[in-house]
Amino acid sequence: MKHGLNILFCTLLIFTTFACSNDESKLENKWQLRKYQYANGTIVSEDSVFYNFMKGSFSAICILPNGKLTSFFGNYSFNGDKIFINLLPYPTNDSAYIRYINWPDCKSEFNVNKLSSTELQISNKEKKMLFRKY
Repeated sequence: MKHGLNILFCTLLIFTTFACSNDESKLENKWQLRKYQYANGTIVSEDSVFYNFMKGSFSAICILPNGKLTSFFGNYSFNGDKIFINLLPYPTNDSAYIRYINWPDCKSEFNVNKLSSTELQISNKEKKMLFRKY
C-alpha cells in the first residue's frame, strides 16, 4: 500500500511539473530587447525597450534618448508558436511610436522562434527580435 502511494505521489509530481512548465508561463515575464535582425541582414543592437507579458496584458516600456520613458499598453494572446499583440489606440504619427513600435493599426503578429526561461526570439516579415529575461 505504501509503495503504491509513493508511485502515485511521484506520478502526480511529474505531471504537475510538466503542467507548470508550459510556454505560456515562460512568456509571462519582463523581457529586454537586445537586438533587431532585419530581413536584409542588418543587425541593430538595442537596450532601451522592454516588453512585459502578464496574463493577457501587454506593455512596452521604452527609454527615450532624453532619458524619459514612454509606454504602450494593450493585450496579447499566445497560441503555440504565435503571439498576437493589440495595442490600445495610440497616435501612430508620434516619433516614439514610429521608432519603437511602428505596427500598422497598433497590432502585430509574431512567430515565436525560441522561448526559454532566459531567452525570447520573435519574428515577423520585417525583422527578428531577440530578448533576454529582465
